[in-house]
Amino acid sequence: MLDGQALHSQDYRRNPEPFWAQLRNDHPLFYDHVADQWWLTRYHDVAAVFADHRTYSAATYEQSTGRLLGPTLISRDDQGHVDRRSIVAPDFVGKRLQRSLPLVRSCATELIDRFAHHDQFDLILQFSARLPVDVISAMLGMDGDGDLFRQWVTEMIQGLAQDPAARERGKHAHAAFCAHIAPALQNIDDPGRRDHIAKIARAEVDGERLSTDEITAFCGLLFIAGGETTDKAIANMWWNLWQDPDLFTEVAQTPDLWNNAFSETMRRMPAVVNEDRFTTAPVEWYGQELPVGSRVRVSMGAAHLDPTVFHDPLTFDLHRSDLHLTKELRSGSSTEPGRSGHLGFGLGKHFCIGYELARAEAVVGSQLIYERCPLVRPATGVGERPTIQGNAFQALSTFPMILAP
Repeated sequence: MLDGQALHSQDYRRNPEPFWAQLRNDHPLFYDHVADQWWLTRYHDVAAVFADHRTYSAATYEQSTGRLLGPTLISRDDQGHVDRRSIVAPDFVGKRLQRSLPLVRSCATELIDRFAHHDQFDLILQFSARLPVDVISAMLGMDGDGDLFRQWVTEMIQGLAQDPAARERGKHAHAAFCAHIAPALQNIDDPGRRDHIAKIARAEVDGERLSTDEITAFCGLLFIAGGETTDKAIANMWWNLWQDPDLFTEVAQTPDLWNNAFSETMRRMPAVVNEDRFTTAPVEWYGQELPVGSRVRVSMGAAHLDPTVFHDPLTFDLHRSDLHLTKELRSGSSTEPGRSGHLGFGLGKHFCIGYELARAEAVVGSQLIYERCPLVRPATGVGERPTIQGNAFQALSTFPMILAP
């Protein structure tokens, strides 16, 4: 019999998959008495929660990022979310994002230059943890400030935990972050400014511009959400490929397959494995009524391993016929029969703004590493698998690589 304490154990953190299988098979709705929350783990159940933002509110973020950054659009379900998304999102999708791809290449190349002529490097510490922060810094018009932002973002993320000392450090880091970007909020009407801060500061909702607090909160969210998740996704992708060296060879020889590898990583081992929602109305699942205000944890990590949706789900398959590959689906539904989309970026109204940028950073960055360092391989084998960190992340801490034969 599964006990709620098991979902907070070291065994779960080291390898959550047996626990997820037991939840899916025997307890599709499970009450975790330790955290006072309900778990849903089957693919279609998780997708249904994501698709219904009216019943399952993202206001849970007010208790995490909201405590540190202040109000952000991810914790809103109303028209205000739509209005603010229309302001901040355009630079991250479609043709506007295409203009930023040279920036991704430039930032990745600069990082690779630092280790390409060495015998070894750490994929996470020297590349994946740096690239997303450098790209976002440049998009905000603050090229060269990546090291500062990395320090602050690390402390801000640690400040989301329950530890009082960590929270205090997180608050100090956030204050320093806000002070650093404050000058960028001056002279925003200068027509020569094309950075992202100036664009969102000039935009209007019903004739009014976003407040300074809203702008700084969104910038902080870019680093916390976009930086951390992409960092971990890149490392997880490389770890999965190196489980079978033939897979890495196949991708290296056919660079377009990096897009397949990213899609399959988002299914097989996503960086974010859980998201929480609050119920705004009574709901019933599997004969159990959940009252208003219930906390529901939807597990994408478990849903992606649902054998009723994905054949042989534990296998990392670059050519998976039941997964929509190379592009994310905001609706989750594919027009191709028998294919489903991964849920790693959510669905519907709260679908991740930075999904295209994350893919570009992971794919372009990985292609460039192999172009410059074709002999790259893990220094000591693939080592231990990514583990559950905090409440939501699945990640490695380091991933040493060697470049010489």
